[in-house]
Amino acid sequence: MSTDEQAELARVVMEVLDEWSLEPEQRAALLGLPEGTRKRILDRYRKGTPFSEDRDTQQRLSHVLNIHRILATVLPHNPAMAAHWITAPNPYFNDLTPLEVMLNGGLDGLERIVRHLNWSGGWY
Repeated sequence: MSTDEQAELARVVMEVLDEWSLEPEQRAALLGLPEGTRKRILDRYRKGTPFSEDRDTQQRLSHVLNIHRILATVLPHNPAMAAHWITAPNPYFNDLTPLEVMLNGGLDGLERIVRHLNWSGGWY
């Protein structure tokens, strides 16, 4: 991936996390960044500083984009519903929110949400 493509990837991922209205700590955790990562570091990614190319980070970025893509397909006329789905208790996850599943489970939690959405089309 070129430097320009990496910069665009960083901007797009940060836009998705903006749409989900996540707190800086939640963003850092989803991206696998160290605890205590400051908002100014996150702002650098928003401006196009590429993320690390390590496997864990790249998988996390891919999962965030897949979740966004699936929700945009299921809810094409109401993007706000995607943010709601991310933060609403879900009976499939024992009334945890998908965000809680992702935050508590790390990379495995992100994968669990992607599998669920692929299986269910986003409806539970």
